[in-house]
Amino acid sequence: MITEDKLSNLLGHTKTIIDHQREMKKARGENFNVFSVLSMERSENKTHSAFLAELLNPKGTHLKGSSFLKLFLKVLKLNELKLDIATAQVQPEYYIGPRDDKVKTGGRIDIYIWDKNGNSISIENKIYAGDQDVQIERYCNYRKGKNKVLYLTLKGAEPSAASKGELQNGTDFYTISYRDQVQEWLDRCIKESAEQPILRESIKQYKILIQKLTSTMGKTHQKNLNDVMLKHIRESAYIYENFAKVSATIKEGLRQSVFEKLKGRLITNYSIVEGWDANNRFSQIWIKLKGVDNKMFFGLESFSGQGHKGGNLFIGVYVMNGKKNEYTAKNERFTNTWYNVKELPNYDGCALNFSNADTLQNLYTDSSFKEGLVEYIVSEVEAYLDQHANQLRSFLATDSLVTAD
Repeated sequence: MITEDKLSNLLGHTKTIIDHQREMKKARGENFNVFSVLSMERSENKTHSAFLAELLNPKGTHLKGSSFLKLFLKVLKLNELKLDIATAQVQPEYYIGPRDDKVKTGGRIDIYIWDKNGNSISIENKIYAGDQDVQIERYCNYRKGKNKVLYLTLKGAEPSAASKGELQNGTDFYTISYRDQVQEWLDRCIKESAEQPILRESIKQYKILIQKLTSTMGKTHQKNLNDVMLKHIRESAYIYENFAKVSATIKEGLRQSVFEKLKGRLITNYSIVEGWDANNRFSQIWIKLKGVDNKMFFGLESFSGQGHKGGNLFIGVYVMNGKKNEYTAKNERFTNTWYNVKELPNYDGCALNFSNADTLQNLYTDSSFKEGLVEYIVSEVEAYLDQHANQLRSFLATDSLVTAD
């Protein structure tokens, strides 16, 4: 029987482990992370693909030769990856020809590894970006039979149906994760770099970033937490099943506060429309220009901490029908329906991702934090609209929403 005492006991033990982990991180100076300080932690290509490719490259500036690449292949434990290490080369953003979704070829592979015999490994790196149409199919069709495709995500998610088609994980391509394979590989790289302090500590910094992004701990604390949860499986499951409801209440309260403030501040030129609530993966608020055809409008998403951009809050232009037109042709595309997307920067040291435990804690316990965050979000929205609203209004006013050739 699940009782309040048992739940309190579990939560008390968990809090002790988490508090100890935080104290240890503070004592070791791990709260300082150069990737976070320089706002580089979310960049898939400029940060993650670039860093991983440099470690994997036998000719990399680490001067460890093929050691890191060998460790990577050992961690993967995929016998099908027949790569000649002695002749291996690595290149990020590898171009394989013009993209053609009809014949399912072309594009740019995030990290490409190949040898003199034509064997290769293609790594598609996904942290926050969504899948492109037939992306995995296009990469699997490149040098078919000699090229193995790895789909790398934070926690081992599969590519979307639109990306993989009928291809099967474990046969046609392989899923790997930062949480599991990459962290294990980084641990081995750190050991391999024991006598090169700058290299070793740089890899450690990156590993700490991965732990942050994947909500994981060091091995000792993770084991302690796992042991506590295994001793209280029923209670752990009960808390897990009810946490979504509790957190959704906090998130929806914030969404409603932002919604009301936007209505008050933008009433003259905009219609503020409620989208899906915080229980929905793509929870948002719509911001529509008054006096024009609203087949395109602004959106603020996601208040759920899930969805696009890894659940980070962003604002952008939403195209209802997803069709090409003169506006979309001239502006930055994120998906078929989202353009000119801007992620909102952190507030008061907290990530604007409402699956983040620290952010939720502050929202619930600190009313001044919540009030400040609401004002911050609305101000960021106003600044974005000042930059983009006139261009969108001018386009919509021409009534020229036609499919491009």
